[in-house]
Amino acid sequence: MRLSCHALWTVCCGLTVCVMSTRSEGTAPDFSAWSEVVSTHIKPGESAGVPLNVVNYTGIAADPNFQATLDLVAKASVGNLTRNETYATFINIYNLFAISMVIHHPCSKSIFGGSCSPIKSIKDIGSLLSPVWKKTAGSVGGKSYSLDDVEDFLRNPAPFKEDPRLHACIVCASISCPDVRTEAFQVDKLDQQMTDQMTKFLSNPKKGMSLNMSTKTVTLSPIFQWFAADFVSAAGSVKNFILPFIADADVASFVRGNDVTLAYFDYDWNLNGAAPCQC
Repeated sequence: MRLSCHALWTVCCGLTVCVMSTRSEGTAPDFSAWSEVVSTHIKPGESAGVPLNVVNYTGIAADPNFQATLDLVAKASVGNLTRNETYATFINIYNLFAISMVIHHPCSKSIFGGSCSPIKSIKDIGSLLSPVWKKTAGSVGGKSYSLDDVEDFLRNPAPFKEDPRLHACIVCASISCPDVRTEAFQVDKLDQQMTDQMTKFLSNPKKGMSLNMSTKTVTLSPIFQWFAADFVSAAGSVKNFILPFIADADVASFVRGNDVTLAYFDYDWNLNGAAPCQC
């Protein structure tokens, strides 16, 4: 907490006086350049029959705002952030770094160097012994982070409590991931943005949630299976967690049913846009 006169000026005995108070002041980076990137180069489309926001990796790679955001984050001071600053900052960083990994490692080469082709999946960047999630993805305030480092921090953002809506906000560059949002996450809009992300993800019947009335089955993204503990901790069960994000009352009633079985989609790890490989 720091002393601040922010918005607390008053007039007393003919003098302008600063009434001192304490409030939390964060140092969240300004992601307006990143908003320009994603609003310009991410558009609604379809891949493998799945509706999604398609990422134009080639366009992003050539956009000076992309490198400017990487440079901004590398120099940013991210200590003493508020809860919303923490989430907005590191969700943006995760999505920035995932896209950066594809841009900076767009080609798959044979071990003998005889062939080269665009990667099909972000997982092609890594290997069994060195998965992409563990590789250095970028720098935050002079410290190297992998994608796993950023995700692990968001799942345990001490001293704050985890918000499992984050799983609909961070995007691992794949078709079955939630869609990349076409604006940066912002401190003053964070709650609305996170709710919107989860609502839209669950409304996508090809990768978020689909219903089979005859078999009484609700098929969900495997994200709800992989991170079930997060959703159970927050709401008691996966079903309880997703219910507030289902806009259709009839659908919510079906999902709420005691005789409904949960199933999970196969996960499509293919890229959510063409890799910018020039080889």
